Amino acid sequence: MILSLRYAPARYVENNLLTVVGAAEVLHRGLGIDEKPFSAAEFKAMRDAMLKQVPEEHQGRFKAAIRNDPTLRDRLYDLAARPDQDAIARLMPDVDRWASRTTKARNDLAHEGKTPNHSFDELIAIVEVTTAVVILNVLHELGLPGERQREILQQHPQLRVTASNAREWLADRLADS
Repeated sequence: MILSLRYAPARYVENNLLTVVGAAEVLHRGLGIDEKPFSAAEFKAMRDAMLKQVPEEHQGRFKAAIRNDPTLRDRLYDLAARPDQDAIARLMPDVDRWASRTTKARNDLAHEGKTPNHSFDELIAIVEVTTAVVILNVLHELGLPGERQREILQQHPQLRVTASNAREWLADRLADS
């Protein structure tokens, strides 16, 4: 998925957004770092208590909708926490902002078919930063030292532009729409 973004990107940034977020989610699952928000027993007790409040004819649908999985935002935080933290800091000024805006953009696009709260430039920054986070995770998994991850971020022209765009579009000084 990441290679397709590099070598055969879609014409529309929205398609690239869905691709890169999908790559991030698949990588997160593949790394086996999923942590359930609740223990199995705690989740079962909460779900059973909620199901008692739902009419019987809707319980199946309600039960299927309740999951004990990390959210996209949780997954993005986890991925940002794995590579060298100085490299991540060079890539983006604010992990919270990136995770929040990426989640909002994906959810808006997936559920509404549009991203009215994001500018075109912000969407590009989200796609590029998320791509870089996935790549840094792959490099981390391959055992690339943090010093080399930082060098790559400083020396690679496209990653330098990505970091610059992140400072412009994904810094907390910008208010959410």
